[in-house]
Parts: sequence; C-alpha cells; structure tokens
Amino acid sequence: MHPRRWRWTLLAMAAVASVLALHHGWARVANALPACSFRRLTGLYCPGCGGTRCTGKLLKGDLAGALSMNAIVVILAAVAITLLGIAIAREWKGRAPAFPILPTWFAWGITGLIVVFGLVRNLPWWPFTLLVPH
Repeated sequence: MHPRRWRWTLLAMAAVASVLALHHGWARVANALPACSFRRLTGLYCPGCGGTRCTGKLLKGDLAGALSMNAIVVILAAVAITLLGIAIAREWKGRAPAFPILPTWFAWGITGLIVVFGLVRNLPWWPFTLLVPH
C-alpha cells in the first residue's frame, strides 16, 4: 500500500499520540502559555478565553467542565473529530477523495459562529453570562 493512501489514518494516529502526550504533560504546557492579551488590554473575553482550561478539562474527560470554560472549543473539537472520522471511513472504503468536500458556506459558518460567540459571551445578561469561563 502506498503511504499517501492512508494519510488520514496516519494523521489520526498522530493526533491520538499527541493527545496522550499532552495528557501526561499538560501541567507544564499550560503553565508555559501566556495569559490572554485581549482580555488584559480590553477587559473583555475573546472567543478563545478559557480555551486552555477547557483543553485541560477535555484531556481529563470532564466534558461539563470543558463546556463551562469554553463551549466553542468543545464544539470545534467535536466537528474536527467528526470530519476526521468521516475521512478515515472514506479512506478505508477506498473512496476518493477521502476527505469530504466541504462547501464554502461551512467555513463562513464556522467563522461567523466564532465571531458571534466572541460577542455574545461579553453580554452581561443571563443566559449569555453562562458563556463566560467559570
């Protein structure tokens, strides 16, 4: 078999190895990351605020805790895992291209979701206050 044919399977194996390495060394990685400059300068939450703590909770298997830190990171991780799973399934079935062709609106939709999330998480009313990392 040609190695290029199994590139999505190899990518998934590398991702699993990376997650396992992160799981064991997360404390050192998280401590080395800088605080959010946007939050420090403006006092507002950016779409990524709480993402480091969210990732740490995901690595521990705490889905509820991860959602309370940054729901968009959890959603985007689920989308990425789903797309990778589809690519691997198509690859194993011999379909070309293995990665599904995504329409342009999908990329714009993800971008819009991130922008709207960044805006509404700074609104001071319930239920938007639930989107603040806590």
